Amino acid sequence: MNFLDRLTALILFGKKEEVVEYFFALNIANEQLICALWTIEKKQLKILDIAYENCSSSEDLIPTTDKLLDKVLGVREIEPQKILFGIPSFWLSDGNLKSEKLSILRKLVKELELVPMAYVENSLAVAHFLEKTDGVPPTAILVGFETDHLTVSVVRAGKLDGVKIVQRGESSGADIERALLTFVGVETLPSKILIYNYQVSSESGQIEDLKKIRNQLLSYSWMSKLSFLHFPKIELLKENIEIKSICLAGASEIESNIFYYEVRDSSHYEQAITQSVKKTTVISPEEEEVEEIKGDTKVSKDTENADLGFVVGDVSAVSKEEEEVSFEENQDENNIEEAIQENELAVPLESDMVMKSPVTAEKQIKDKFSLQRFIMQVTNLLIPKKFGSIALLVTFIGALLIILGAYLFLLKAEVKIFVEPKVLEKDAEVIADPNQKVVDEDAKVIPGQIVDTEISGSAKDQATGKKQIGDAAKGTVKIINNTDEGRSFSKGTILTTSSGLKFTLNSSASVSATPADADSKSTKTVEVIAAEIGADGNLPSGTNLTVSNLPTSQIAVKAEGNFSGGTSKDVTVVSSDDQKKLLASLASDLRKQAQVKLQEKLPQKKILEEALSEEIIKKSFSKNINDQASEISLNLTAKYKGIAFEDKDLKLIVSKLVTTQVPEGFRLNLEDTETQANVSKLEKDGKLIFLARFRAKLLPKIDTEKIKSKIKGKSANEAISTIKNMEDILGSEIQISPKLPTFLQRLPILGNNISIEVGLK
Repeated sequence: MNFLDRLTALILFGKKEEVVEYFFALNIANEQLICALWTIEKKQLKILDIAYENCSSSEDLIPTTDKLLDKVLGVREIEPQKILFGIPSFWLSDGNLKSEKLSILRKLVKELELVPMAYVENSLAVAHFLEKTDGVPPTAILVGFETDHLTVSVVRAGKLDGVKIVQRGESSGADIERALLTFVGVETLPSKILIYNYQVSSESGQIEDLKKIRNQLLSYSWMSKLSFLHFPKIELLKENIEIKSICLAGASEIESNIFYYEVRDSSHYEQAITQSVKKTTVISPEEEEVEEIKGDTKVSKDTENADLGFVVGDVSAVSKEEEEVSFEENQDENNIEEAIQENELAVPLESDMVMKSPVTAEKQIKDKFSLQRFIMQVTNLLIPKKFGSIALLVTFIGALLIILGAYLFLLKAEVKIFVEPKVLEKDAEVIADPNQKVVDEDAKVIPGQIVDTEISGSAKDQATGKKQIGDAAKGTVKIINNTDEGRSFSKGTILTTSSGLKFTLNSSASVSATPADADSKSTKTVEVIAAEIGADGNLPSGTNLTVSNLPTSQIAVKAEGNFSGGTSKDVTVVSSDDQKKLLASLASDLRKQAQVKLQEKLPQKKILEEALSEEIIKKSFSKNINDQASEISLNLTAKYKGIAFEDKDLKLIVSKLVTTQVPEGFRLNLEDTETQANVSKLEKDGKLIFLARFRAKLLPKIDTEKIKSKIKGKSANEAISTIKNMEDILGSEIQISPKLPTFLQRLPILGNNISIEVGLK
């Protein structure tokens, strides 16, 4: 590169900017369509805008989608062509799109002139989002709420056990219970319920709605019909999590080492987008060819993860000619079907990113080396000024020999080689048995230790029940006998007004007969009281009442004077739901405390919070049900009992299952593995049965001696290029010490002075 080239490269406008591509994502729910505009910049997923519309029929799908695409684009001067689909479970049959649903998507992309990227089942996308953000595969019950439906999904160790969509009724808890009862194959349900909302009118509105639903669910009797190990935790998921999950699934396929970034100020970002698009330079045909080759390579590496449920080919691997032909008016419809179904696109389970360690300032100072200073110091030390030029020459040659020897023996190089791992996973049902002394690999039984502790705590919450209090109205009535027979009425006899208000006699009363020739009717005055409290019972004088089913032609009743004393008011009282919710919340907190306390006693062992059985020793509420109060408190003492086991025993069991599956040329390091245990069942005899998931990163076997022989004596750039061209190697970093002038900076000639470290990038 000449001087002008170097100068041009340093000028800002001479630097080529990254070409940013934008994508649509469409989430098809039961009653709604949710659309997002997203992109990837510098390994960051950025969701630029989200819009949603009600849509419950196939006929409205295309026009509603078109409207949503315009909404998310807004004023942005971009034209995304590719679209990613999130679909409900009932659109699938045996993991594939139903033919009639495929026809719908085919028609949509054709009419809107879009390129289909992929489709992913909605609940599976949420599970992957949780795994990406939490770092571990989720085990939980996912519940998505819509106006008239809710979607219940059971996820264990990141894998779907099933999805059930039910019509919503009056009780959300009963609706979820009805859905969970259909999962007959699940012996023990996950003790965590995660709820989210499809509809979002505003951020505060959505959170408030979900909080109300959560409070209702906390007071529901989950243990009566369902196979929970203990009362489930109920938590809220983030706003718009479904559409975000779909975007993250697609972005993870395009860029494996992806970060999630949510744009907060869309107006500010719109300006940045416009500027970026206008400044973007055109990539040369040669560079396009290189990018396509990279895309092809990526597909071949990712196909092994195709079991994740994310379907359709890598966008970078689709040729330009196929994209142009797919949406011509006269093109055969089967081409679009091929674009949606033929290629497999898998979402990687995790990113393997490692931050590079910076060289400290102290190390940089120590590593600096000046050849000129070294020669001058050696010459001044070895050459007395009284000697002549011969002595000077001999001494100078000796100094050079010393320098060459130092260069040969003191020069060191540290080489970090980055490789691409293969992720190997295996699930197994393992039993932790307190009666087992040694690991039984064949039966998959490991030793367990029974542990228990007693925890006390208190909590308080607001009372939410409502009740009317007050006094019943009182008064006097005159009973008139219009018959020639005497009548008797017992205490408590009910009198009713024409409006339905009821009163009862305070005492028994007898009314004599009225002879046919009598001038007046026989009467009896008696006191009455209203059956219910409230001012409605304050009747005016002369109000007519009836006795039981007797007609007024026989017995008539009239109010004597105005009734009085009837009052009422609404007050806050403690409800049954208040007590249940407070008990569930405090018990959950005590369970966590118990797990921490037991874990501190046995730091070398593993104790699962979900596997702790609970026995309530003492329970004391400050207020009873229907007591008038604004607040309720609870003192609770509970005993928690569980099984402790050693993680190394679990790793030993599961690693034996995968040892035979290690591909040739790769190695398994048990120290660099992950195990996750999800409780399946707690037996009465103390045995703990759980699903263990083993995940290992298999590193390729690298011949470090062979690498040393190929890079010794080379410059750092030459060595990096040589290493990169080797099989299974992504790249490398080289540090040479001491620091020498550029023309002397080469790797040591002696292989023993080169240290090689193999790891992940």
